[in-house]
Amino acid sequence: MICPKRLAELININLGGLKQKEPAWEIGVSKIAGRGVFATRNIKCGEVIFKDDPLLIGPTLRNETPLNTCSVCYSLMDPKKFLCKNGCGLPLCENCSRRKQHKAECTLFKTWEPLEPQTPNILVIRLITVARAMLFNANQKALLYAMQANIDTTFRNEVKNASACFKNFPTDKKIVEYLHRTVAILNTNSYEVNSSKQSDFPLRALYPLAGILNHECVPNTTYTFDEKNYTIILKAAKDIKEGQEITISYTKLLWSNLMRQLFLKMTKQFSCKCQRCSDPTEGGALLSALYCKSDDCQGLVVPETTTTLQPQWVCLECKKKYQHGVMSKTQDFALGAINAKLNGNSVKAIIDFINEKCPTFVPECNHIVVEAKYNVISRMMKCKEDFKFQDYEAKKRYCEELLGILDKLKVGVNAMRTYLEQEKLR
Repeated sequence: MICPKRLAELININLGGLKQKEPAWEIGVSKIAGRGVFATRNIKCGEVIFKDDPLLIGPTLRNETPLNTCSVCYSLMDPKKFLCKNGCGLPLCENCSRRKQHKAECTLFKTWEPLEPQTPNILVIRLITVARAMLFNANQKALLYAMQANIDTTFRNEVKNASACFKNFPTDKKIVEYLHRTVAILNTNSYEVNSSKQSDFPLRALYPLAGILNHECVPNTTYTFDEKNYTIILKAAKDIKEGQEITISYTKLLWSNLMRQLFLKMTKQFSCKCQRCSDPTEGGALLSALYCKSDDCQGLVVPETTTTLQPQWVCLECKKKYQHGVMSKTQDFALGAINAKLNGNSVKAIIDFINEKCPTFVPECNHIVVEAKYNVISRMMKCKEDFKFQDYEAKKRYCEELLGILDKLKVGVNAMRTYLEQEKLR
């Protein structure tokens, strides 16, 4: 593994104009995991710690993502004619056809000879993010290789599946391994960013400095993205003392202990042992809570521990214990019922379901209900339904409830808090 000093040098080269004269951060050895970023002085809540440009960025491309999106500027195009006229197989708008970036990428893909260059192929288009690493200079390649790459059983599939779409795809072992490692690095470190041209087009972006930040379930920072150039802007969510590690959350803040642990184990290959994860009640937020199944008890049941993904559960009131299999069935039923209502229903119908039906089978503090309330808040801002006074009152109440959860979790002043406070007043 590259030493922290050399890593910092490569990062500073990549930062370019974003490099600070007196940065408030440094790279060091972390007690959480390997390397980390640490405060070189006291940092006040709300202060910008650093800005970082993506080393790699490109389309995530899920099955529902529109393929008629320019691979350079990510703007939506005519669904009939949107592939590059020169036969590289990539979506391209007229404005970007003359850009230096695409000319290099077009030459690379034509060298590989797409089998059907005038037929949209999700595997070919998705590969562009990885293929862009082929055009790196020496410092960029060194920086890429310095980043963590978790190896799982599927990371080779992206390149393998895409290679079948080309007549002359590279077979050189060093090149193929370089592409495989790039995929692993993206899977381990990338952030999801929405395109500034269309909000439903997700991009995966690799930030060298932000990618080194370690995880805490109650992090001391929050981040946003500059819509024009996808620069990540990291701010302190609370006061950070000199020498303290600067952290972010790899998971959603409103997920329960078990949900976060499962996600981290499956995608990041580690288990979190932070203070929040060690507390079954999560500071009183009770995001894991389910109803006790005893007829004469109205208490809430929570997992006893997070050291295993199949823990025993215990009622906080009567102290009765339940096997994980019993409680997971209740959790799965709640998840299925709420997700079914979220898909294809009006916001009004979802509000009625949350207020009237959900309390009959799952506590309102459970993370599934909490996420559904957050979904309502965000959808009300975007949709054009004819909402009534009581609908806005429900939204206001949801905002207040979620802000109360953030208070219990002690997350500080983060982007979610700012958003909820704004929506509460709309």
